[in-house]
Amino acid sequence: MLIKLLASAFFLILPALSFAQTAERSVTIEADATVKSVDPDTRLIVLQNSETGEEETIVAGPEVVNFDQIEEGDTVKAVYTLGVAASMAFPGEVDSMVELEAQVAEGSTPGVAAGTMVTLILTFVSFDAASSIATVTDSSGTEQMIEVETDVGREFVEQLSPGDRVALSFTEGLAVGIVEK
Repeated sequence: MLIKLLASAFFLILPALSFAQTAERSVTIEADATVKSVDPDTRLIVLQNSETGEEETIVAGPEVVNFDQIEEGDTVKAVYTLGVAASMAFPGEVDSMVELEAQVAEGSTPGVAAGTMVTLILTFVSFDAASSIATVTDSSGTEQMIEVETDVGREFVEQLSPGDRVALSFTEGLAVGIVEK
């Protein structure tokens, strides 16, 4: 009976959810480099960007497991992603931050990944379509003005009413690893 009631409630509210529930934007950048030299004593690695030819020296900290497998001539791939998304906030949702780090298993090909997602819960105040400026208040009550740069973002904001709570999430991630030969 409860499942039937929940299913009925879901179909009753579904039409209310039909407007743009999210507005998202992201960019991913990939770069390859060749290992020019490795110094096991100082853990310094000289990388040469495959596209530009520029060289960069990095220090491989203790979080880089399997360091001893890195050799001159290896190809390193880096993938960086940055994104922002706006959606209706869930009831009771609060500002949050999540950080993730991952390492490869001992003995596997060297690599590391890290990411962060920060979500701010904002209360919608108004939107000026002529200037594409949305006015919101943050969790401390401070009024903020945000330029809405995309059509999908404007479509999302134009459907909001004063007092609506919006979750604005920023994500950033980086993965770096040796490409298998």
